[in-house]
Parts: sequence; structure tokens; C-alpha cells
Amino acid sequence: MKELDSEKIEFIKERYLKKFNTLDNFNQNYDLYLKLPTFRANQNFHEMMTDYKNRSVLNDIEDEFVNSNNELKPEIHWIMRMATQYYLTKAFRAMKIDISDPNIIEQALGKGTPGRIAKMWCGADPEDTTELGSGRWNKEPFISTFPNDGNNDIITKEVDLVANCSHHFLPFSSLDGGKVIISYKPNKFVLGISKLQRYVTWASRRFWLQEDLTKYLGETIKRIANTEDVHIECIKLVHGCEKFRGANAKNGSLTTEYKSGCFKN
Repeated sequence: MKELDSEKIEFIKERYLKKFNTLDNFNQNYDLYLKLPTFRANQNFHEMMTDYKNRSVLNDIEDEFVNSNNELKPEIHWIMRMATQYYLTKAFRAMKIDISDPNIIEQALGKGTPGRIAKMWCGADPEDTTELGSGRWNKEPFISTFPNDGNNDIITKEVDLVANCSHHFLPFSSLDGGKVIISYKPNKFVLGISKLQRYVTWASRRFWLQEDLTKYLGETIKRIANTEDVHIECIKLVHGCEKFRGANAKNGSLTTEYKSGCFKN
């Protein structure tokens, strides 16, 4: 077991040096990586560590892991990503995949197939918002709020969604003929419309059941807009785990809803 740990540390250390050009704080950052708490596949690190309702107060435990911008330290994230790449390389060997195959081998830093999968699931860095699992590590995006001047009309916004099934880690999305509709009745605030897409992207880039993601979007829009009246509808989302394997469904899709306040009627 010690041999395996030593091999893993050398694997990570070699790539850490190439990335940051120094090993000065490697041991300290590796220890911090080991201390990172385990959390659910659909959770976010910052949200889990600190109460988002009181975001001005940074949890002392979280403070150990973040930099001056309240972002997870990039060195810790890199170690986590490289540890993931190490174990994925082991998994490829266990599956009897020749990792010297030119299409598989690590020809540049983090660029082999195990490294590409690690990047996809972990995100490129703590600020990345594009990879499928990046929403587990970056901060909640700021959503602009504007005073509501007596507007009682329902506001509706359509957005795109790309998420991942927590059962198979395969994507499901609105990009194959589906749509996601956010509706709310303003109370004290009206939300900036472009930021709703940013928020949905951040929230969805984790590993979800669609039903849980729909509820999560609804509960968080309630918090940010300070209103009880929210309706989220995820219409005809197509799941890769149903379309490309298993049932091999050509026309399968799933629709889920969240209703609160006036929308319950």
C-alpha cells in the first residue's frame, strides 16, 4: 500500500512541477488536498462549506482551502485532478487498454485520455465553467438584482442546460430539442436575464438526477429573487445513458417541473 501511495505521489509531483515550476509548497498543498472533505456528486464545494445565505462570512474551515478571491486554491485543484488522472490510468490498465496507443497516451501535460476524462469530470481549474463536472468546484456566479418597481407580472426566461446523470456520468441536456423555462413573479427584486443562463450552467455542471436538479434550480431562484413564486420546467431533456446505451431510445426524453407559491395553482 505504501508503494502505491509513493507511486501516486511521484506521479502527481512530476506534473505539479511542470504546471507550477516549483515544488516549494507541494507537501503543504498535498496535505490540504487530503483534508478536502468528501461531498455528494451534485454538490458544490463552496456551497457545502459555507452557508450561502450568509456568504459575507467565510467559514474558517473553508478559509484553509481558498485564496484571496475565495476560489479554491489552483494548486489543490490541480493535485485533485492529477490524482484522478492517476487512478483513471490504473483503471485503463485494468480494462486491458494499451495506454501506449497514440490516441490514449499522455503526450502532453494532462492530455492523454485518462487526463482528458479527469479534466472533464474535475474541470480544468477552479474558475472553469465549461467542463461537465466543473460546477462542483467554482463559485456561484453573481446574479444581478434590480429593485422591483411594483411589477406583479410573471417573468419567463428560456435557457439551455447541460448536466450529467449521476448514475452513469453521461450528459443529459436541452440541446436535442428540449428546453428549460424559468418563470417567477417578482417580489422585492427583478433578476438580470443574462445571468440566469450563467447560473443554470454553473448549477448543472455536476452529476444529477434531473428531478433533483429541477428542484435545486427552483429553490435557489427563490433564494436569489426573494420570492415564493417560482416555476421551473425542464422539458424533453434527452439523457445519454438512455439514448446511447441500455434502452438505446431514439425518441426518449424526460420532463420535470418545480412549482411554488402562485404556480401551485
